[in-house]
Amino acid sequence: MSLDCLLIYPYFIKHDPTQREKRGPFQPLGILYVGKSLKNASYKVKVLDCTFLSSVEEAKEEIKSEMPKIIGITSKITYTRFVKEFISFSKKLNIPVVCGGPDVSLRPEKYLEFGADYVVIGEGEETIKELTKCIIKEEEPLDVKGIAYKKGNKLIRTQNRQFIRNIDGIGAPDRTLIDVERYRETWLEDYGFAMASIITSRGCPYACNYCSNPVAPFGRRYTYRSAKNVADELEELTVKLGFDRIWFTDDVFTINRQRTIELCNEILDRGLKFKWSCLTRADRVDEEMLKLMKESGCEQIFYGLESGSQEMLDAMNRNMKVQTMKKGLLMTKKAGIRIHTFVMVGYPGERFEYLLKTLNLMKEIMPDEFSFTIAYPLPGTKLYNLVDMVDDPDAEWEEPNENKLLFKSDMPQSALRFFIRKTKIEISMRRLFKRETIPEKIFNRTTNLILKYLSIPSGKYNWKSRCMIIDAYLNDIIRKNVKKTLNAS
Repeated sequence: MSLDCLLIYPYFIKHDPTQREKRGPFQPLGILYVGKSLKNASYKVKVLDCTFLSSVEEAKEEIKSEMPKIIGITSKITYTRFVKEFISFSKKLNIPVVCGGPDVSLRPEKYLEFGADYVVIGEGEETIKELTKCIIKEEEPLDVKGIAYKKGNKLIRTQNRQFIRNIDGIGAPDRTLIDVERYRETWLEDYGFAMASIITSRGCPYACNYCSNPVAPFGRRYTYRSAKNVADELEELTVKLGFDRIWFTDDVFTINRQRTIELCNEILDRGLKFKWSCLTRADRVDEEMLKLMKESGCEQIFYGLESGSQEMLDAMNRNMKVQTMKKGLLMTKKAGIRIHTFVMVGYPGERFEYLLKTLNLMKEIMPDEFSFTIAYPLPGTKLYNLVDMVDDPDAEWEEPNENKLLFKSDMPQSALRFFIRKTKIEISMRRLFKRETIPEKIFNRTTNLILKYLSIPSGKYNWKSRCMIIDAYLNDIIRKNVKKTLNAS
């Protein structure tokens, strides 16, 4: 019996620069949910997980060996070069190609231009079953909601599909479709513990201007699984499959306070022993809930701090007050839970003074971990529609976490990168000495002057070469002052 559908996860850990020192791969939950849906509909399905493959050519050999009736490929913005290659190869074999995933939902036309026969927009579990039936029967899928395709030179986009309301009915993804043990072993080898991810809700009711969630794939809604349903999957992951760390991938894990408390109690009542982390908003936590989260194993919470400037938070439509954010983050630290803050710089309207407000807030909070990104306008978002892109608006990321300024801005990229480096150094100095020291004051004043100079509107200077000179000067200041302080102590 031939294979009905080969689902491809086009992520190669070998080509991910962020994974070179320590590998921390997560299972492809989205495609495992789609695979489960197809299996439940009695289709013969297989997942080609490229995570641990050595090359694209190795994956192509697998495609050629299977020769399925349909190929399904999931895509994110950092996968597109591989997706494009897989589409081209599949078409040479005369295999129909269906693409889905976050980037596909945002830019369906792009994947049709790559050569995909059909693209799935939004949630894929129901759509893929109906579309697969039509493709195998060689029928035009006009009645299949939530897809787009080309008919000659004409773009056909069908009616939007309604969101799935009862995601308890979907439950856990089908992890038998991949080599789960390989993931566990990789984590153990590089970290000494094994982490798996799980999604317990879909959508986000907030509408931050830079975020794609109000657009795709889950939309501006919030649907959650019951505490018991989630706990069943947690029990399988930790007891049966041997994972001792869990990452909850929900956009805002603690939106429903009662469900969060029920889930923590389920974990405690079942005696499940594992550490876990999640992402949420600082205005969706309180002392009682944080205490229970800590008791049930929560060791770290990721927060979108984004900016310490109220002006920038308002511009982003964060619906958040700086003082509220500060209170929630400090409350989390007090509960004994580590915090990681995401910071966004360069959003339209960013100014020198706003950057300093962000730095000062970071120093007040002193997060255990933090990371930066330069504002990136994802297609379909309000931010994308607000700015004028530079060069090719469809340019792809070659590597994850590329901090490039991709739109016309009064804030030069060199200033943003300089600020990121400045912040990292100042936080490190404060962490080292536990208080503001003379070297930090000197460093702060000096780099503030440099940052103010760099923040002059771009286009007048050779920022790249200037930044290299400043970096050399900056490093010399740091070395001398830190050495002097250590000798004095």
